Amino acid sequence: MQAIIGSKRKKILFYIFIFIFLSTITFFENSVILDKKSFFHLDKIEIDGNKKVNYEVIIEKLNSLKGTNLFLLNHDDIQNILNEDKLIRKFIINKHYPNKIYIKIEEVDLVATIKKNNEKYYLTDNGHLVLLAEEFNYESLPEIYGKGAEKNFNDFLQLLKKNNFNLGIISSYRFFQINRWDLLINDEKTLKLPAKNLTKALILAKELLNNKDFDKYSIIDLRINDKIIVE
Repeated sequence: MQAIIGSKRKKILFYIFIFIFLSTITFFENSVILDKKSFFHLDKIEIDGNKKVNYEVIIEKLNSLKGTNLFLLNHDDIQNILNEDKLIRKFIINKHYPNKIYIKIEEVDLVATIKKNNEKYYLTDNGHLVLLAEEFNYESLPEIYGKGAEKNFNDFLQLLKKNNFNLGIISSYRFFQINRWDLLINDEKTLKLPAKNLTKALILAKELLNNKDFDKYSIIDLRINDKIIVE
């Protein structure tokens, strides 16, 4: 009889222990979930890889996340802020416990400039137009002209690169809505390209630009198939 009573006491003590343990765990989890500032709260944000991205602007937006529980912080909250900046191509977010996030940024490349409404915009290699502060002065970038030029330029640029055209000699590009381009070469010679058979025209253009007999001409017109018109 004594052994049975002792066994019951052990069971009762065991159940009491389990109850207290589970209650403690539940209380701990609820305190973390309900009070996001009480545990692993974010108070440090580090950004790396930004050269064109305005650090002050982006960090001010990210600071709105400070105080959030780092464990519960959703990457989407950070991504939504970073995706607003057109100079950011992609990024990696790492949580560093107990209180910091580290963001590695990869920026887009700037490929040209264009003026709109008396403002100078930079065209990125993924097709966005961005305004940059005055201290960012990319004088080496060519200027593009023409309605819709910014929408068509990157595809044209890739075609030039594919055909190993010397981009360094091009001062500016002018787009025409019939889907063709004029190139200003070294600020002194205009190369008029056709809307069709463009690859063939680019191969011929490279040959002509390397031919000293054509140095005296200010215009090389290849708009008509199998014809070279010079002025």
